[in-house]
Amino acid sequence: MPLSDSHSLHPTAQKLVDTVIEMLNETSYHEIKSENVLTRSGISRGPLYHHFENFEDLVETAQAQIYSQYAGGIIVAMEKLILGQNDPLLVRREISKLVHITASQNSRIIRWQCLGVLDNSAALRTFRNKLWSTQEAINQKWIRTYQLCLDRGWADPSVDPRAFAYMMQSFILGRVFDDIAPTKIEEEEWVQIGLRLLDAFLFANILGEPLP
Repeated sequence: MPLSDSHSLHPTAQKLVDTVIEMLNETSYHEIKSENVLTRSGISRGPLYHHFENFEDLVETAQAQIYSQYAGGIIVAMEKLILGQNDPLLVRREISKLVHITASQNSRIIRWQCLGVLDNSAALRTFRNKLWSTQEAINQKWIRTYQLCLDRGWADPSVDPRAFAYMMQSFILGRVFDDIAPTKIEEEEWVQIGLRLLDAFLFANILGEPLP
């Protein structure tokens, strides 16, 4: 569930973006050519340049949506859970399922893609500016979720909300280190670390005293 501007895109523009995302699952962005995208999508060149400044703009939009889907998907689902449920223990149990999804080997490809997106943003100023709004939308979702838990008396009130947002995103993307390491961590061990972090921040007043 992306946090980018995907919902505001024209259906033709979104189809082009979806086509690039499909192709990025198969190859690197360096290998993707406009002719291949147009052939695969069945869309002519005119609409591409009507909806996007250039082909690079299309590819960058697709990369931003990939990043939003993985880095921001879990917090969108978490916020929805918390808004729809008043029992913190039930919320925590459902959140553990979300953490399993982000940690699974099935998410390995998109984790690698996210690293590529960050690398591109470091090298390309225009893309960095575009990705900034996506990143800040994700940050704000984490901050609002912390505030929801704080308002309900669940969360540790001493935590800086933005620091919490950055820490949890670092955990989610940090699974990539295990992807490349010769010695692997069991998925359940990784999930338990994530749940400990969430317990310390979001459920500290439910499960015990806040950490010092």
